[in-house]
Amino acid sequence: MNTTQRSRLASSIFIGRWTPKVLFSLEESPYRHLQLRRRLGSVSQRMLTRTLRNLESASLIAGRVTQSIAIAVEYSLTQPGKTIIAPLRGMRRWAKRYLQEPELRSATSGNRKRVKIRRGDVSLRQEAADRKDDQYEHRK
Repeated sequence: MNTTQRSRLASSIFIGRWTPKVLFSLEESPYRHLQLRRRLGSVSQRMLTRTLRNLESASLIAGRVTQSIAIAVEYSLTQPGKTIIAPLRGMRRWAKRYLQEPELRSATSGNRKRVKIRRGDVSLRQEAADRKDDQYEHRK
């Protein structure tokens, strides 16, 4: 594994939203796909499948085919997967401490304003369309 591959692996583990959650869940015990999805809550099936495939290709988890009532895959941590738990816990502790300091917490939140347009909110959509029309008229 070269430096670029190692960097990609590390960034996918530490940056991914679901990766740490999946790893912490599998630390407790092996789970099947549906059990993990229920445990994690709001993860989509597609995102969980993608996360599991990435972790499996990185050899951090292993899927084992089981035959109970139906054929299913049970996921568990591999030895390298078990060794990544301690650094993830350290990062979680660091984040908790970091967010407890008021000056640091305000620096991370920033002054970003998010605007969410709802389906039924016609006025915001109309304003956006009007701005687009104005920009088009200025180009002529």
